[in-house]
Amino acid sequence: MNMFEYVTNFQASFSDEPFNEVDNLILSNLTYLDFTNIVPNNKVSITLKDAGDIYLSTYKRRDIARLGIAQKDAYKLLGLVIKSERYKNILLSNYRYITSLDSQFSAMTFKIDKKLKYIGFEGTDELISGWKEDAYLSFKFPVDAQKYAINYINEVVSVFDGTIILGGHSKGGNLALVASMYIKFYLKNKIKCVYSNDGPGLRKEEFSSKRYLNIKDRYIHIIPTHSLVGTLLYNDSYKVIKTTNKNIFAHASASWVIEGNHFVQGKQDKKSIQIEEKLNTYIASISYEEQEKIVNAIFRDLEHQGYKTLNEFLNFRKLLKTISHLKNIDPKIKSILSDVVEIILTNYL
Repeated sequence: MNMFEYVTNFQASFSDEPFNEVDNLILSNLTYLDFTNIVPNNKVSITLKDAGDIYLSTYKRRDIARLGIAQKDAYKLLGLVIKSERYKNILLSNYRYITSLDSQFSAMTFKIDKKLKYIGFEGTDELISGWKEDAYLSFKFPVDAQKYAINYINEVVSVFDGTIILGGHSKGGNLALVASMYIKFYLKNKIKCVYSNDGPGLRKEEFSSKRYLNIKDRYIHIIPTHSLVGTLLYNDSYKVIKTTNKNIFAHASASWVIEGNHFVQGKQDKKSIQIEEKLNTYIASISYEEQEKIVNAIFRDLEHQGYKTLNEFLNFRKLLKTISHLKNIDPKIKSILSDVVEIILTNYL
């Protein structure tokens, strides 16, 4: 079954069936929805059912149709969780949504019961600014979204809280990890675990740091069998799970296979392993300075053409053309970048 069927069929309370890895995926998906003016941005809370009722009465399916896959899935999911005995009484608070020309960040706190909170971080939505920031993850630390995540965790978690679980899908998984690494030292023991649902890893510097080693044993990195995003940058071992989608579309969490209250174990596809090795080798072969120059040039060109969302530019062949027209970029570096895009185009689409 998938996450929609799980929500419909799994109705046990959290006191009877403790919070599990699938619950983490469900809540991380809900962070893709814009709850501005619905969920308070402070510690005042609203039930998931009440917030969901307001959201669904405010935004219709046609409003979501222009958004990305993650938002569409989250919208469908919201309609189910507000009817679920397991989820509907979860308390939502501390909602934040921040966007700029170079960044995109959103997070929300879910109070499961008196002893447990889940803090969810949004992955990349359809805004080009968010994808630009994703590209920055390979050569800059911290990017703005990571700064926001660190500030958020240290603001909303207090010594009076019980156990904390952090999680997110895609970039949200990276933000959950970074937030856990930089939480105030006297709050670290409150973290039970950190879930990255097919989120990218870290730069070598952060991956080798004591901050990462201090959270490593509580970090659970879940990737689908055909993962691309989750294998980027430096990572430890993965929990590989089965998916009904192939190639880049396996990133959509609605395709992840569930049995009972857990994901069905899988094996990383050979193509995924090959792409992981090739892409990370290419990334490592380009200096941080050159990476920044390339990323800024590409997105400056996209912005000049008027693109604001990924949906307007979901065409890798256009991206190849954009790369070929880049100016002031070393021809050798340009060739490497074209190879990277060609690898994705050939093997994943």
